[in-house]
Amino acid sequence: MNSEEISPFTGQVQLVLESARNAVTSGDVSAFFQVVEQLAEFRGYRLEDRTGNDMQALTYEFLRAVQQACTVLLSRQRGEFADATLPDVQPLPAVWERTGVPIHRKEKKPCLSDVTSLYAERLSIVGTKTQGTNISWWEKLVQFCKDKPLDEVSSNDIYLFLEHRLNDVVKPWSMDYEGKVISGLRVAFSLAQSRGLCQKNPAAELQMMPVISAAAEKKRRKPRKRYSLDQLNIIFASTWYDPSATNWRERMKWDLGARYWVPLLGLYHGFRIREALQLKVSDIVLGHCPLLTLQVDDSDDDDEERKEVSLPKRSLKNEATKRTIPVHPQLIKLGFVAFVQSAISNCGPGAPLFPSSLPERSSKKPKWGRAYEQRFVPFVRDILDFGAGYGNHSFRHTLEDQLRDAQLDEQWPPGLGQFYTGRTLPSEQDKRYFLPVGSERDYGDGYDPTRILKFVGRIEYQGIVLPKPFAEWLGGRSPVAAELVNILDEEWGGEWRQAN
Repeated sequence: MNSEEISPFTGQVQLVLESARNAVTSGDVSAFFQVVEQLAEFRGYRLEDRTGNDMQALTYEFLRAVQQACTVLLSRQRGEFADATLPDVQPLPAVWERTGVPIHRKEKKPCLSDVTSLYAERLSIVGTKTQGTNISWWEKLVQFCKDKPLDEVSSNDIYLFLEHRLNDVVKPWSMDYEGKVISGLRVAFSLAQSRGLCQKNPAAELQMMPVISAAAEKKRRKPRKRYSLDQLNIIFASTWYDPSATNWRERMKWDLGARYWVPLLGLYHGFRIREALQLKVSDIVLGHCPLLTLQVDDSDDDDEERKEVSLPKRSLKNEATKRTIPVHPQLIKLGFVAFVQSAISNCGPGAPLFPSSLPERSSKKPKWGRAYEQRFVPFVRDILDFGAGYGNHSFRHTLEDQLRDAQLDEQWPPGLGQFYTGRTLPSEQDKRYFLPVGSERDYGDGYDPTRILKFVGRIEYQGIVLPKPFAEWLGGRSPVAAELVNILDEEWGGEWRQAN
């Protein structure tokens, strides 16, 4: 402390000492009750008797300690040697027991944030694909309610939270979306109930949801639109399908296989974007009828005898998503088989079919195909100026329209359309076209993929101008540039090409 700081500090200490002495002289120490309570709270205790003789006695003990401490500090400020042994300035349990003040250790009530890790664990076990989204909802509720104790959260808090999100200035929710949110919150509170953290489920007690106008709701919905024939031809003629284009950077510049094949897999197989980008070379079985399998990793991570390198876990939307289907004849004509054969030779059967989809090894939340998604969606939305609602999923909607049209010429066997696209049941608009399938869909492994090829081959797009066959399109370039291989080798030690 320099000379300029000494005088103000001395004055502050003198004021505290004078206040303490005046309180003792007058016998009215109530002005210090709040300070004593706060110190008790700080030490984790609750005072049962906040008035009366007990509180008076405890406050006198506190003021005695304050006076002694101030006396020592003032001596020091005058440059005098003073005994540094101070009494307990904070009210300790021993002091409270001496004064006879009844006290109880405060028990921390479970708060909203105590559920976050439990909820994340639950979602990871049951394989919820929207784990990150659900946790985000919960964390937003924690922040809105200022992490209050669970048993103090009311249905009104939930209502106000949803209303706040509906009227958010930056990213307002729609009423349709808030319905999904409330479902997730009910699960989280039910989990907290089951674990003994709270006695009620305020999300389940909510009797009415906040609403917005029909016009606002329509504006906030994010419809997924199908591509028209003209839009498909624009995509295939764009710089996305120009292997020499210079506007692409890093992974999308280096993984020409992904740029070429992923949109086509969506168009002819209706793959959800993660289904295509999680494919491994081993998922394609070549032969008289090339087959393509969509699956997850069933290997046991706890097997101590496993020596192979494991790539990040793959996940699918639901059980119906798992399927083995024949590769569409049009893809074979474009050179898909040769592409897979080159991937086997260059990378190995356990490697990703599209190496750019492999997440960074250091990522805390690895997500297959992030590099692709971050480039393709803004490209069609903004660069090609298709607008909102267009992206990777638009190929799936385009195929489903094509499947519906195919039913006009020849109705497919029950459940075949759903099996091919990985749906549990047909959508509402498709029910009059697709033959119904019952509980038998839950038995066996579905259709023999080699026997549905004749139906798959009828999926055609009249008037479409497809890109050149893959080998010709490459023009002598490598499907996967050495730069990308080097990056993955550096991250994964080269073992990613032979990983399981």
